[in-house]
Amino acid sequence: MSSPSDSTSSGGASAGADRRASPGGSLQRTLALAFVPLCLVVGAGFWLVLLDARAVRDDLQRMFEELREVALVRTLLDELRGLEQWVEAVPDARGATHALVFADLRNHLEAATSTLRRFHTADDPSAPVHTAAELPLLGRVDEGLRAIAAGLQTDAPIGALAEPLRSALHGASVLAHAVEQESRTIGAELDHRSERLGGFMLLLGLASLATIGGLAWLLHRRVLVPTRQLRRGAVALGRGERVPLPVEHDDELGELARAFQSMADQLQESHRDLERRVAARSREVVRTARLAELGTVAAGIAHEINNPLASIVACAEGLLRDQERTPDEARLRAYLQIVQQEAMRARDITTRLLRFAHQGDHREEPVWLGAEVREVAPLFHHQFADAGVRLQLEVPPRGPVVTGDAGEWRQVVFNLLRNALDVSPAGSTVHVTAGEADGTVVLRVRDQGPGIAEAAQERLFEPFFTTKAPGKGTGLGLAIVHRIVTAHRGAIRAANVPGGGAEFCIEVPAAPAPAAGQ
Repeated sequence: MSSPSDSTSSGGASAGADRRASPGGSLQRTLALAFVPLCLVVGAGFWLVLLDARAVRDDLQRMFEELREVALVRTLLDELRGLEQWVEAVPDARGATHALVFADLRNHLEAATSTLRRFHTADDPSAPVHTAAELPLLGRVDEGLRAIAAGLQTDAPIGALAEPLRSALHGASVLAHAVEQESRTIGAELDHRSERLGGFMLLLGLASLATIGGLAWLLHRRVLVPTRQLRRGAVALGRGERVPLPVEHDDELGELARAFQSMADQLQESHRDLERRVAARSREVVRTARLAELGTVAAGIAHEINNPLASIVACAEGLLRDQERTPDEARLRAYLQIVQQEAMRARDITTRLLRFAHQGDHREEPVWLGAEVREVAPLFHHQFADAGVRLQLEVPPRGPVVTGDAGEWRQVVFNLLRNALDVSPAGSTVHVTAGEADGTVVLRVRDQGPGIAEAAQERLFEPFFTTKAPGKGTGLGLAIVHRIVTAHRGAIRAANVPGGGAEFCIEVPAAPAPAAGQ
């Protein structure tokens, strides 16, 4: 049940989040405003280009029409000059005497009349002013051609055609000048439009490049840089680190950076809390596992203690029997020595057991690893003998030195020996070696069992994972070994060996040997 203060705080947080999120559209607005000039420039450019293109198309149509008219008027002038040459050459010629001349005159007249008719088109794109100026000139040429045609129908000399021919030539010459002038005007307009269109296209290109450059700078500063910072923060968070993310803009990416930073803080706090819980639970699991292993050890220790106790009982019974007869000092002394030796043997066994079960706090002190191996190995003497397995130790009397907790290292050796014994068949040997090379202490435990299945290799050090039959193991032994070794800045590997069996190899940094007396 939440308190009113919790509700108030949560409501305030949500309200604050709403207030922070309110300007979240600023990036969208900024990008939209940045795109508006480009859209306006491009839109206006296309509109003006479209208008100029239409004007250029109209001018080209006019130009083609004027060029057609120039060709026509030049043809008309050629035909009229053909008439003029005959009029000037034989002005007194008549149809009756010069039939060929009149025939050529009629041909020139027909060609000129046909050319004149081709001036008029239904879809003339010429300017109305130019068309209006052409019409009187065309009419004048047409009148002259009609007069010439009428003169050729009479028997008058061809010199009488000079006046109408002169009028037609003058009109055709003025028409040719007007058409050529119009074509030059249209060409000048086309040149001007082309230059203006080129300049405008250059201006449009520069404006577009400037706008695109501004957009690129804006995207880099407002999108790419914050995105790259978010990516760097996410990668660092994946490595377990924390990278503060600067929030330079109050927009969507800024809100995302704040949310990511809050999430990273919560994840790190949850991770630290989880580590504390895992550490506490690991200590509980280790204690529980030690107690469970002590039950297994107790059975072997009881059998080991039974042997010296049986000797002590036998000596005591012998002493009681001697009390009924004459005491023999030599025999009494021998019995007492046996009792002393067996009692010392029982004491050594119980001392090892008490040292193994010691539950002190984790300490950092020099540990003679060889000595710890030799301390733990006798605890398995009876169990190895019952299983028909030989234990071979190749470790120095004291051995290489590591830093850590002696009790935890004894736990490591105990679990490895126990694991090797459980998988070793009768008649096989378990080899234990320890040594130092290049500043690294190496402890190896090798058995001659069935080896490690491929499917089990990846899960070998997981808690509660075991390949043993139900009731034969808890699956905590190797997990505890892995935790202790890694806590001592070491590493453990397990691999199958040629010829059958498996080997567990522990590598841990060596420590300097303590001074004498320590």
